[in-house]
Amino acid sequence: MQSIPEMPFVAGNAALDFVNTAEERGHPAAGDALVTPADLCLWGQRYGILGVSVKVGIDADAELERARRARDLLYEVFLARVHGQPVASAQLADLAELARTAYQAGSLQPEEDYAIRWHWNRSDLATVRHVAVSRGVELLRDEPSPRLKQCPGDHCGWIFLDTTKRGNRRWCLMSECGQDAKDERRRARRQATSPTGS
Repeated sequence: MQSIPEMPFVAGNAALDFVNTAEERGHPAAGDALVTPADLCLWGQRYGILGVSVKVGIDADAELERARRARDLLYEVFLARVHGQPVASAQLADLAELARTAYQAGSLQPEEDYAIRWHWNRSDLATVRHVAVSRGVELLRDEPSPRLKQCPGDHCGWIFLDTTKRGNRRWCLMSECGQDAKDERRRARRQATSPTGS
């Protein structure tokens, strides 16, 4: 699992990139980049959600746990959509509650282009969770399921939005999971043509 400072943002949506702070769920070697409140803070700062000055107070550990629970719920909901399955009613109820909390903490403000958008306090650690949840709800509302995909790379499982014109993106990153798969196919071909098979 890559650390927060090294982690690429390749999913095409804040909610998906947030979900991708964990990988290979359910496997003994599963990785989680959000280990401390500082990790959560740095992720938000790198994504442009949080400002330089963030209040990381006595509630920080509890907020980290809330953020991780929200992330895991978003993952389950997105995974159902990726596989064309219905989302469980209990999961929708939990997501609705998270969305209510997010919108109660935010405010609608006009932009320079006169569009009205949601904004949250950039110095509050909970803003990462609120933005991820709100962007996730918007994505689930607007985006067709075939555009949501899961990387088949070994030890990966990242979810991303396929915005290619032909809808044929397969990997989270061609330079990593895609290249690993190509290298593995080459090794398999060499072993198959080797006189000893090794």
